[in-house]
Amino acid sequence: MESTFIILTQIITFGTAWSMFHCVLKRKKKDWFSLVGALGYLLLPYHVYVVTESVDRSQILIWMVVPILAASLVKMSDTEKMFWKTGYGLTAVLALGIIGRLDGVAALTLLFLICVGGICRRQWQYPVIGILGVAMAYPTYMTWKRWLFDGSFAESGLEYTSIMEQGYSIGGLFSTYFYRNGHPGMGILLLGCLLFLLYQSFVKGKKICAKNDHIWLGAAALLTVMSLRYFPWDFVQRMGSWALGLVTLIGTPAVFFGYAQILLCVWSIEKCGAVLQLTDRTARMREGTVKKNGEK
Repeated sequence: MESTFIILTQIITFGTAWSMFHCVLKRKKKDWFSLVGALGYLLLPYHVYVVTESVDRSQILIWMVVPILAASLVKMSDTEKMFWKTGYGLTAVLALGIIGRLDGVAALTLLFLICVGGICRRQWQYPVIGILGVAMAYPTYMTWKRWLFDGSFAESGLEYTSIMEQGYSIGGLFSTYFYRNGHPGMGILLLGCLLFLLYQSFVKGKKICAKNDHIWLGAAALLTVMSLRYFPWDFVQRMGSWALGLVTLIGTPAVFFGYAQILLCVWSIEKCGAVLQLTDRTARMREGTVKKNGEK
């Protein structure tokens, strides 16, 4: 039964990830690149860890629903028809609500990324959708309120603890598929995409980053820093008993690097597609120029 559940969820995850990259890339004749993106998403080391080692059903479902959320937001901003815009918006609200019921920390992290997306794409609807999605998960946060503010934290079954030592080391961020203590790095595929973009930018002199890209990369960097063992979570916990309990509910700061991996995966695949498309177009133009010169 467990194996059937994992296989089924991964098939659905592949389909939703393909749809997400198809929406993001918007290349009618580049469906194969959407396939590459979907495979890259499935093979992200943190996702592989969730599926094969921790086998956490809640986290598996979250990784399945995240592409639905992202694709719905992209389609909502791209369509002009109010009927479809409303439908995609409600789908995004429902997806975030489901994530919030499964994991309150994940929903708040994605709310942050949705607000970043609203700033980058100049879509005021994004933060509204994020807030409505989190509101749909109100039972989770009502439980948090009782634990954190009503003195009932013992009911959670957890004990107040520091999470700093459970974060990543700097070297751990760049590990491939060999790691310790549940800290998978970014892996060969994602690291290869980023190195390819750095090569195209600094060696080939191609402009990779647009203005909004710095905001996305800043968000990924912030999540990465929050996942490190050097981030001052102990200082945050000193803000009060509610903060002590809230940080304890995070469990491990390593989860933030998982969301940074998702963000970097989508961004790097999109940029690699743009670079390859530009290279292909340039090659065709040069070939056409050579043919014209030959005819003359």
